[in-house]
Amino acid sequence: MGNSYRLNPNKHSWMSNTNTKEIIRVISKGEKESRFVGGCVRDAILNREVNDIDIATTEHPKNIEFFLKEAGIKTVNVGIKHGTILAFHNYSKYEITTLREDVKTNGRHALVNFTNNWQMDAERRDFTFNALSADLEGKVYDYCGGLNDIKEKTIRFVGKATDRIHEDYLRILRYFRFIATLNVKVGDESDFAACITLAHNIKKLSKERVRSEFFKIIDSDFAPNIIEKLHNHNILKQIIPNISGTKSFQTIIQIENKVNDPNIFAFRSIRRLAALMDFDCSQTEEISTALNLSKTEIHYLAQLASLIKKVNINLKKADLTRILYKYSKIALIDSILVKYSKQYSTVRNQLVPREKDWLRIIEIIRTINEDILVFPLKGQDAINLGIPAGPQISKFLKLTEVWWLTKGCRATRDECLSKLRYLINK
Repeated sequence: MGNSYRLNPNKHSWMSNTNTKEIIRVISKGEKESRFVGGCVRDAILNREVNDIDIATTEHPKNIEFFLKEAGIKTVNVGIKHGTILAFHNYSKYEITTLREDVKTNGRHALVNFTNNWQMDAERRDFTFNALSADLEGKVYDYCGGLNDIKEKTIRFVGKATDRIHEDYLRILRYFRFIATLNVKVGDESDFAACITLAHNIKKLSKERVRSEFFKIIDSDFAPNIIEKLHNHNILKQIIPNISGTKSFQTIIQIENKVNDPNIFAFRSIRRLAALMDFDCSQTEEISTALNLSKTEIHYLAQLASLIKKVNINLKKADLTRILYKYSKIALIDSILVKYSKQYSTVRNQLVPREKDWLRIIEIIRTINEDILVFPLKGQDAINLGIPAGPQISKFLKLTEVWWLTKGCRATRDECLSKLRYLINK
């Protein structure tokens, strides 16, 4: 790849589209230089999809904010004292940052000075391939050897790893995240050693930042190897408590690829997290707190914890239908994947013999129409049969509902009314 490289803007629409050109034009009103930086340049060179567009400029952030607002472009001040402004233009998002140098760091936030020096700004970044920048014509600027590390498929800190980590402890997790998502190898063993030595500082970070990086790791295609490294070097316990091993995690990634279901990605992060937890997912509350999970994620993890106790290899269609009356189809399938992965992890190093039976149960679940799982009676039906308003109505409806569930939710409204009438008369 050499020391020079040029991107072709015509092949990368994010560089040449109207929105991007307009943003560059507006922030360049003061005739300062602007370039694309970081992940978008790295991913373009790797022919990966570019999702986030970061722009660095020598313009002062106050002027950037003024130019954008003057042009009618929406801005969000995410950290103007650190030189960063978000711009939203026709549904595209741009993170625009003024070149800077660190004056003082504490592992989380930095006191910065703004600068016009591109190399100085590059040398404060985390990894060599994230220190690359490119101008609007596609010329790539490499001050730290990032092009060669991309060519060699390696990850290296810019300068001394311990210095970069002390500037921001999140870089420990970012180091492992890029190994997992980019499938690169360790370029310098001293970098790896520094991450291990300083891992205890992860607890000083906000839960939101840790959760974001950790979920990117467990969602990646190469997560099993990285999770095992994090566990073996006692880094995983700095993120989530009480993890006994990683075998189930490795297995669930193996078997989830065998499930041909469009919803398999809906709660992938939570499913994989459950595979890391104890067999019955008993630490739901503790882990939810550690990762600051959303209410939706906490609820889903709790569903998995409950379902894992209910599912087994002998379930029939009627059993599965009863379960689906209270739980979603996605949660039930995920609980089976988690249960299977945990059973596998207890059987030395081979798949449990009944893998096909578990997959067959998932296929049965997919055939069940959730839309029909509605109990056909209401309180008025009990009143019509002579029960006065009050707790008796709920009692008789509940008894009828239990009977309806034992029938696999297949009993008709007329059959349910007959059962309700029988219970009332009895």
